[in-house]
Amino acid sequence: MITLGFMSLSHGHEKAYAEELAKVASDYGIRFIRFTPLDISPGSLLVKGLSFHPKSGQWNEIEREIPELIYDRCFYGRDQQSKKAKPIVEWLKKYPKTTFLGLGLPDKWTVYKALKADPVIKSYLPATTIAENAQDILRKLAKEKSCILKPASGSGGRGIIHLELTGKTVKAAYQTGKHKQLKSFSKQASFETWCQKVLQHRYLLQSFLDIQDKDGFPCDIRLLLQKNGYGEWETAGKTVRRSYQHGLLANLAGGSEAVSFDSWLLSVPKKRQAVLLDDLETMAQAVPLALESNHGPLFELGLDICLTKDGKVWLLDVNSKPGKHAFIKHSPEKRELLYKGPLEYCSFLTASAGEKGAEKR
Repeated sequence: MITLGFMSLSHGHEKAYAEELAKVASDYGIRFIRFTPLDISPGSLLVKGLSFHPKSGQWNEIEREIPELIYDRCFYGRDQQSKKAKPIVEWLKKYPKTTFLGLGLPDKWTVYKALKADPVIKSYLPATTIAENAQDILRKLAKEKSCILKPASGSGGRGIIHLELTGKTVKAAYQTGKHKQLKSFSKQASFETWCQKVLQHRYLLQSFLDIQDKDGFPCDIRLLLQKNGYGEWETAGKTVRRSYQHGLLANLAGGSEAVSFDSWLLSVPKKRQAVLLDDLETMAQAVPLALESNHGPLFELGLDICLTKDGKVWLLDVNSKPGKHAFIKHSPEKRELLYKGPLEYCSFLTASAGEKGAEKR
């Protein structure tokens, strides 16, 4: 029996999701364990993980070899645990006895360049560069009056800053949880000092897109793409994230709510609906292929897409470790698919490896 390891930075992360996978894993001939990168013993190459016991509903400690298949759900920050775990994960990706369902994506700038090089996708991307200094930002503001600073590494909308030029004053807005924070710079010197501090970390400088709906609520569409049991990409779910009125972002971590895509679509003028659906399908087909050709095998992707007031469709972000909660809430009929998806893809990978082994013999 092959082993699938659900790897996260803590045993509590996505526990409910891991448990649903564990309940049905045996139906696919798969042994399921949960572990963190720090659970691996470098000397013995054994993992002290957790195995789910369906009758008791408890997770029991287990020690075994590094799993043949790994579902990587590690989200890194600037904490010490992330710093310790990341090199272990990079080592695991090169370990000859294991296969990752997906290798994940690099930083947002590298991803942007890969997508920008694709003739189909490039028209969906807002103008983006690296913010080197305050002068880069001021030039962008002088031309467009408004722009976005986005961390090159990060997720959940953390660290995104909206900058706006009003007269000679630069206003900066960013979100902390559900709260919108504001800063104002009337003197260029103070703005440059602030930029110097912020740009100690790498940031993307991006054109601002007004993603507020007619009622002033920021909205974006999240497409969940996964590979199925035949190794083919398919759309596993669609949902819309709607923030509080006049908010900055539409991500769930920032206080947004998930709403049904179908009900939201009814608010879009009919003449735009067909065009929007066609654009979503185009991106769902083109983005995975472009990224895999540049960054290796992937299993799932979350595409963040917005429809601006002028009817233009934009690709805001791509995430290789998308959350599932919003899809399960608004698409209960796809609940089973979301839980079985990783296991069906594992079966595909196992069968493919078996066929390659037979060919070599």
